[in-house]
Amino acid sequence: MTSCFHCGEMVPKGCELTAQIAGQAQPMCCIGCQAVAVFLNDNDHAMFYQYRQHQFPAEQVESTGHSNQWQHLDAVEVFSQIVRPNPTGSSQVTIKVDGMYCSACGWLLQKVLLNRTGVLDLRINSVTQNMQIDFDPSQIKLSDIFNQIQQLGYQPLQQNSSESPNDGSRKDQLKKIAVAGFGMMFIMTLAVPLYSPDQFTVAPHIQRFFLMISLLVATGIYFYSGKSFIRNAIRDIRNRHLGMDVPVALSISLAYFVSLYFSFIQQGHVYFDSMAMFIFFLLLGRYVESQVRHQGMNVRESLFALVPISAQRLVNSKDLTAQTTETVPLNQIVKGDHILIKAGEVIPCDGQVLQGSGSVNEAILTGESALVDKQPGDVIYAGARLSSGQLISVTTVNNQDSFLAKLADLMELAQSKKPATLQSVDQLASYFVSVVLLLALGTAIWYGLQQPDALMIAVLSVLIATCPCALSLATPTALTAAGVHLLRQGVLVNNTGAITQLNKIKHWYFDKTGTLTTNTLSIKNTHKLSTHSEQSLAAITAGLQKISNHPIASAFKHHQPSEVTDAKQVTGYGVSGIIASQTEQQQWFMGSAAWLKSLSIELPEINNDAGLTQVYLVCEKDLVAIYELQVPIRTGVNALLKSLTKQGKNLTMISGDQPATVATWAEQLAIEHYFGGLKAEDKIQHIAKQQQLGNACVMVGDGVNDAPVLAQADVSISLKQGAYLAHAASDMIVLGKSLAPIEQALTVSAKTNAIIKQNLSWSLVYNLSVTPIAMMGLLAPWMAAIGMSLSSLLVVLNSRRLL
Repeated sequence: MTSCFHCGEMVPKGCELTAQIAGQAQPMCCIGCQAVAVFLNDNDHAMFYQYRQHQFPAEQVESTGHSNQWQHLDAVEVFSQIVRPNPTGSSQVTIKVDGMYCSACGWLLQKVLLNRTGVLDLRINSVTQNMQIDFDPSQIKLSDIFNQIQQLGYQPLQQNSSESPNDGSRKDQLKKIAVAGFGMMFIMTLAVPLYSPDQFTVAPHIQRFFLMISLLVATGIYFYSGKSFIRNAIRDIRNRHLGMDVPVALSISLAYFVSLYFSFIQQGHVYFDSMAMFIFFLLLGRYVESQVRHQGMNVRESLFALVPISAQRLVNSKDLTAQTTETVPLNQIVKGDHILIKAGEVIPCDGQVLQGSGSVNEAILTGESALVDKQPGDVIYAGARLSSGQLISVTTVNNQDSFLAKLADLMELAQSKKPATLQSVDQLASYFVSVVLLLALGTAIWYGLQQPDALMIAVLSVLIATCPCALSLATPTALTAAGVHLLRQGVLVNNTGAITQLNKIKHWYFDKTGTLTTNTLSIKNTHKLSTHSEQSLAAITAGLQKISNHPIASAFKHHQPSEVTDAKQVTGYGVSGIIASQTEQQQWFMGSAAWLKSLSIELPEINNDAGLTQVYLVCEKDLVAIYELQVPIRTGVNALLKSLTKQGKNLTMISGDQPATVATWAEQLAIEHYFGGLKAEDKIQHIAKQQQLGNACVMVGDGVNDAPVLAQADVSISLKQGAYLAHAASDMIVLGKSLAPIEQALTVSAKTNAIIKQNLSWSLVYNLSVTPIAMMGLLAPWMAAIGMSLSSLLVVLNSRRLL
């Protein structure tokens, strides 16, 4: 079989497509390859095929020479500053990719980089132009990753935790806009007498002079202001990929080179003014759209803007009473430094209070406005504000490992994960570019046969007006804005796809302990059934619960624990371990009645009309004590449940607690469906049963013992704080102690879906309506440039309403 001359794939049977390359007809496998090949040949770019030296475009990209520009990144001191270790043993780096203007560019980068040995995973956010790469340093160097991105035609930039690389790019954009703008005005001034010979009597040699001056100015505009479009288009074509800049570059190249040709043969109409105008309008539109799109949507910049640029470090950390301080830039503060924080100041670093007391406003981190009292031993976080008092703290982590940094990492990870709907839109946009090129080709053929004088205007308008930039931006800008808004409300979005699903799901499941109730319990009643003293029982229960991270453990951790060996936590049931007595070692169990009964331990029936949580303590086979725990309802629960009921949601409580206790709580909270005494697998089965009926489910759990159940749900919401944040696996994480932010998430979910529909509808209506107008020659090229820019800007501004 014959191979395609452009891409190397086998030509399908019956396909007789060819393209003229250097005067010879070469076989093509599809219309796409044919269109690219014709474009390359017709625009004097056929040298591409000689340059590749019998290698196909994808291979050519991978085998180009290595640059030494990025070798400094492999040095230990630099590597450790910009790379974070993953729990799996791999490394993660965040790279700002300059020149990545659309999701189609992200697709190309992902396709090529994931084929490199050592690159384990890659996530891209085309809105913020950030790329997160998980890689194995033993298999691929960091410098090789940066070099590969550069070979693809993009500019990789180091992304530090608190620094932004956007300033240089912004200044470069402004320079190009200025050159295009002044050049456009100058060319249009010279063009006035050329277009109006009746009003202006201009000698032919003067007209010729004006034309040559226009040519010189247009050349500067094309090769300076327009070079980014040309460079991006050539890069995309070399990589066998049709990006958004391909039709733009084709249009300005046609306008320039056709005008250049007409200028020297001294006949025909020139389009220098049109070319200058739509380069100016396209650059201006892209700049405004970029600024609007990034303002407030870059979560890392937004979070680190909360932290002061310097801190007051104690000169003598051994003498806390002296309080002699020095002002130090924040990037010079390291773990172990002692920091002085005064009332009204923002806490600069994560730490632990050593001396002093005060009230801290953590609203910016948790969404809750209530002040939190801090005493020696308490943890404080960077970004919170000390409202009153004065603290001396010791920095517990370096800045790149702070709570804010973890928030930024998780949020960027979420933004880079593409939901299925977004992937389909990206694919549609990529195909749309091919359609645009075919429509432009069809328009050129028709006008060439029917109205040659109007050919250039029509073709340029089609290429510019129908570019699907707005379609590509419709969904990611809305999801990014929604994620940033929810973070401000105290909800960290770990999966942006959950934003669009949340308000559509009817079946909601809630865990009880630590979710509908607070995660701090207290002992209401104790039924002691042995000769053990209260002091010894307190030490035994504290020792057993020491390994537990379940909310129940909070009721038993206020005493000196006994030494426990072979300690085990059985998820959803309880804890066990061996404790040495004066004469022997004994096996102790502490947990639910259902679990202990399954171990063949006889338990008496205890009246529980009050709905208290009952925990049993057993030594070997003998019941030693029964503890009845009381727990207050979590803030925001009643309002959330009423709101869900009003919206017609089906609410179910699933808990490992005793059925009688669960029934009492369900009645108190007005939850119609409830199940108690459930193991983890039982909870999973309840949700799976609904899913088998075709019903999507939301699970709200404490995120500690509900991980398997949360994983089963279509959308999972957990409550995690502090150190647990790094291990979060839920779609959404409530950062504070109230469930009220879930109400906000529902509202934002509904609004996001509405805005995405508006964006997609507008994008499709614009493209479908402007295309026939452009093909009929009723749209001037400069009008098309303004229309395309305004359509993208409208989508971005509409998405920003979510902020």
